[in-house]
Amino acid sequence: MFTWLGSNYNYLTRISLLLLYLLILAGGIVRCTGSGMGCPDWPKCFGKLIPPTSIEELPEDYEEKFVSGRIEKNKKLAGILSIIGLDELSNKIIKDPEIRVSEKFNVYKTWTEYINRLIGAIVGISLFFLFLSSVFIKPFDNKIFLLSFLSIVLVLFQAWLGSLVVSTNLLSGFITLHVIVALIIICNVILCFHLTSNIKLKNFKSGLLIFFVIVSLLLFFIQIILGTDVRESVDGLFKFFGFNQRDLIIESLGINFIIHRSFSLLILIFQLITYYFILKQSKIDLYFKNFSRILLVLIILEILVGVGMAYFQIPKFLQPIHLFVAFLIFGIQFYIFLLAVVAKKLKTI
Repeated sequence: MFTWLGSNYNYLTRISLLLLYLLILAGGIVRCTGSGMGCPDWPKCFGKLIPPTSIEELPEDYEEKFVSGRIEKNKKLAGILSIIGLDELSNKIIKDPEIRVSEKFNVYKTWTEYINRLIGAIVGISLFFLFLSSVFIKPFDNKIFLLSFLSIVLVLFQAWLGSLVVSTNLLSGFITLHVIVALIIICNVILCFHLTSNIKLKNFKSGLLIFFVIVSLLLFFIQIILGTDVRESVDGLFKFFGFNQRDLIIESLGINFIIHRSFSLLILIFQLITYYFILKQSKIDLYFKNFSRILLVLIILEILVGVGMAYFQIPKFLQPIHLFVAFLIFGIQFYIFLLAVVAKKLKTI
């Protein structure tokens, strides 16, 4: 078994990536259905390993019980934040009335969140086997071992962040950090895949191409953060207007939404320029060209989905697609960046 693990490291990175993207999609469904607080505690759900299927299975005071538990946990968190100098965030956690709001039991939301957590647990197991595989790679590779260990550390940190997202009742800021850590985990696994793939580009003339690849990657990272901020604004407006006033929600979104919308055009322009430089290199590897074509198609698709969300009042089915495609774009951009950087190094040898 250990020999198999060591010789199939690259295969395990692919499985881990598929599971990570499945988790991203599940997280998008949780978000668009408002199921984030479907399980009011963590890591259990309503204090059980397998959540209830009816309200009769819960004690009469279940709302007060889980709210009081969250408040106690948040007091400890606020104390830690205060010690490290984050007094403003600490006070917000203590005083924000939204944190004290209880969530009514909804079996569909509970099981949606529970399935999301199960997928998260499977991702954790897959990354553990990836780390185990790195131990038995022959010859032993320190870089692969450390990167695989980093994946374990990051996923544990992400799980802890997930518990904070629950205990703070989806407090803004923690969700953004949750997204950033997810991006880092995906990039780390892609790097592990790349380092064990032995793919080398030929006939690569870097020039301005690598500059546009890097800028496109950074711009899209900013776009994801802006999108997360817009989504948090949408959540707040949903609470104010209700889920049936979606036209008012779109009208009430501020400057961040305008920036997010306009930024997509800038990203498209940079990607078109990048693709132009790739096409100019007629002898460049087809492998690189194909990924660039896929990336361009996905960016156009993402813009169209965003337009659909804006003009059709944020339909639920488009929201997880928007999130999933965004993470897919970023992952492919990062992989193209790795291919370009390695090709540049080979050119200078």
